[in-house]
Amino acid sequence: MLVYVDDIVIASSCPHAADRLLQQLQATFPIKDLGPLRYFLGIEATSTSGGMHLCQQKYAMDLLHRAHMENCRPVSTPMSVQDPLARDVGTALQGDDVFRYRSMVGGLQYLTMTRPDISFAVNKVCQYLAAPTDSHWDAVKRILRNVKGTAATGINVRRSGSTLLSVFTDADWAGCADDRRSTGGHVVFFGPSLISWSARKQPTVSRSSTEAEYKALANGAAEVT
Repeated sequence: MLVYVDDIVIASSCPHAADRLLQQLQATFPIKDLGPLRYFLGIEATSTSGGMHLCQQKYAMDLLHRAHMENCRPVSTPMSVQDPLARDVGTALQGDDVFRYRSMVGGLQYLTMTRPDISFAVNKVCQYLAAPTDSHWDAVKRILRNVKGTAATGINVRRSGSTLLSVFTDADWAGCADDRRSTGGHVVFFGPSLISWSARKQPTVSRSSTEAEYKALANGAAEVT
């Protein structure tokens, strides 16, 4: 059972147990059963023959509308490898532009709930919230242009008899031009289903690519634990 304020999602492998829990809740609280899960906190759930597809298409389009980019030209990748971000690159944003930058980055952070493919790029633009520049804003707009062409992308939770936990990790060595720290990432699968993912800057400087990879692996192992 997942509870968020006054919204509740109940999942069970036994329909009878779920119905009994609803009856017990109704006996104590005034609740309304909305039936099978369709929409929850901006996340759209679509039942499939083998499980469920989770995406945030409506939320993504609302985000594009807020940025006045609903008619922008899509791009295939969320980040450019030819224009690395740095603290002092570009002209500092002022006034409302700073608020707009932080608002869009916050919105993109929530979009990563079902979009692990943009987690790395969103992590990068999050690092410049204190003093964003027009170069950083261009990076945010590129992520939004990628979202425009992939708004229906999400994750599939599939039915499976496997209980195998699998972790995949990676790291970019000294990827930050400002402090030479690496960004590590990991994804965790339960059977064939993706259940957890993260991309974050490592707290210390790695002296080699091997060290950066081992730190990413340690973070992934800690997540599984």
